[in-house]
Amino acid sequence: MASRGSKNKRSMERRSHFSRLSDDLLVEIFSRVPFKSTCCCKCVSTRWRSVLSHPDHSKKLSQSTFAGFFYETYNENSKRVSHCYQSVSGKGCPRVDPSLSFIPRGQEGDLCLVDSCNGLLLCQRLKEKRPRSEILDYVVCNPATEKWVAVPTTEWSNKVLDARLGFDPAVSSHFHVFEFIHARVWDADMTDGQ
Repeated sequence: MASRGSKNKRSMERRSHFSRLSDDLLVEIFSRVPFKSTCCCKCVSTRWRSVLSHPDHSKKLSQSTFAGFFYETYNENSKRVSHCYQSVSGKGCPRVDPSLSFIPRGQEGDLCLVDSCNGLLLCQRLKEKRPRSEILDYVVCNPATEKWVAVPTTEWSNKVLDARLGFDPAVSSHFHVFEFIHARVWDADMTDGQ
């Protein structure tokens, strides 16, 4: 049976191995850990908590897996739409900005959530124009990394019934934006209601 002194020595040796890891290496390790587990790791030591909470590491660590959904609310009094995020991956605040403030809006523009697929969001940047809004362009973004790309509109974009996003990271790093419009079939040979 091991003596109490040898147990303490082994424990200190283990601790010293972890203490030799650089902050960058810890961040690299934590970036591969699911979000919920990362939150638990903050309780291990003050060093780990400071590494996980440091703003310089937030972009790298935000690539950790987390689950939740984005939604919009409308305030009748202010006539404004707010973007919200609800985490379902456990307690702790997500490392995402639900307002999507990292996406430029333009002077008169507004951002409308349209669809999501496998961690990406499809939004429309709108320009208020009476009687209806004009679509300036689509924006596909990853709220975890705050990376985004503008997708130009087509000649049909302002006639769109619905737009959807297709993305499967297991197949390709490319995404697809689908625009659905009303289809009208005109047949000059239709007579007698046939």
